[in-house]
Amino acid sequence: MRLSIIIISIFLFFSACSQKIYNEPQVTAFQPSDYVPLSINARKLVIIQNWKMPGEEPFYEHLISPNPSSILTDWAGNTLMPAGSSGEVTLDIRKASIVITDIYQADKITEQFTDNQQSKIEVELAGQIMWLQPITGQTGFLDARAISSTTVPESSTALEFDVAVHETILSALAGFDRKFRSEIENLNGMILR
Repeated sequence: MRLSIIIISIFLFFSACSQKIYNEPQVTAFQPSDYVPLSINARKLVIIQNWKMPGEEPFYEHLISPNPSSILTDWAGNTLMPAGSSGEVTLDIRKASIVITDIYQADKITEQFTDNQQSKIEVELAGQIMWLQPITGQTGFLDARAISSTTVPESSTALEFDVAVHETILSALAGFDRKFRSEIENLNGMILR
């Protein structure tokens, strides 16, 4: 009888330890509504993917879905709205990378019991916007580049790691958007008001 109670107590203890006591984080996604569309004085939008994913360490964009290049393409398709009667605006994606590197691991016994940072996630987005308006002879070129990084602790789960990656991508996209909007103000005639 006593042995049965001890065994049941042990099973209850281990089942209680395996229960989650927190809400799982939600993977954030790109929302086109987060970015105000711009009416561009052009007839069409062209997106050129000049970034070739290396497909090897430390680059990991080929393993992430959606990858930064796809998110940047969606951003352009939803933000740069052609509204003119002629001309074109081109987004040349020069870089859309995710680099994941390992951070120093504990080598002392006292450091084994702390939650150190395990990985660094760095997202870089770089592109060139080219605007050609043949009727008025106006042209414009601007470069936009943004880098965002974060670190992930050793205790993070695979889902928490994915959330950190996607949040870093969206942070880089927000920086790219800010840079683009600040630079576009210098190009007279590109935005239709």
